[in-house]
Amino acid sequence: MAFLLRLFPSLAALIIGLTFYWQLEQPQAYPWIALIGVAAVVAAIIAIGRRRNKLADLVEKMLPTVLLLISLVFGMLLAEGFWARLAIVFFATVATFLSLELLFLLSFMPSRYPMSGLSHVNIGYVPLIIWYTVANSVGLITFLHSPDWIHVVVMTLLSAVLFRTTGHPGATNEQNRLWTLVGGLTGFHLGLLGVILPMSMAGQATLGMIIFCAILRLRRYLYHPLPSRRQAWLESVAAVAFLVIVMGTARWL
Repeated sequence: MAFLLRLFPSLAALIIGLTFYWQLEQPQAYPWIALIGVAAVVAAIIAIGRRRNKLADLVEKMLPTVLLLISLVFGMLLAEGFWARLAIVFFATVATFLSLELLFLLSFMPSRYPMSGLSHVNIGYVPLIIWYTVANSVGLITFLHSPDWIHVVVMTLLSAVLFRTTGHPGATNEQNRLWTLVGGLTGFHLGLLGVILPMSMAGQATLGMIIFCAILRLRRYLYHPLPSRRQAWLESVAAVAFLVIVMGTARWL
């Protein structure tokens, strides 16, 4: 059985790549073809992890991967050009393989599992999740005049979930609940920015990504071992510089 499950990361990555590519070639069937791929990944997650991980732990470790895939499906709505479409297929395929491979190692070969491997890749997925969600949600407001409140609600719920599922291993349950609230408030304000600021889709997405990731990164400075003061200064200067560049170069509507 373990030998068969060993094939699941590669098989699921192949399925997600093919279904996402097929979906982009068949836009009239949106989003059902891509969702077949997402369902296959969820099935692989359950098959690999259900007997060797508690359900709550499995959800916490793998939900960011599923959220990334859903945000990429969402991104297909307004993706234009060869490279934008290729990026969606690439991110989905690589993320699927990487997450399922780490889950298999954690479940069946723990000695080969890198410490906090899934936690680290989940943090890496956050910028992509925020970017694609903000860009396409703002795009729907701009082009289809969807209700503004939907964008605010989506960002609030998504941000709360991301803060909860990327929590520090040393955090207590009370701290995780507090950070979930902080995440929700962060998403609420990002949603309001998306409604109020007259910026392009890419500008909104990049601005939201920087703000969200900066606040998420601040959490790390509350847990030992603390990053060095020099690293804190470098990260702060980089965040401010990116904000200035985005605000100064974005296309304002």
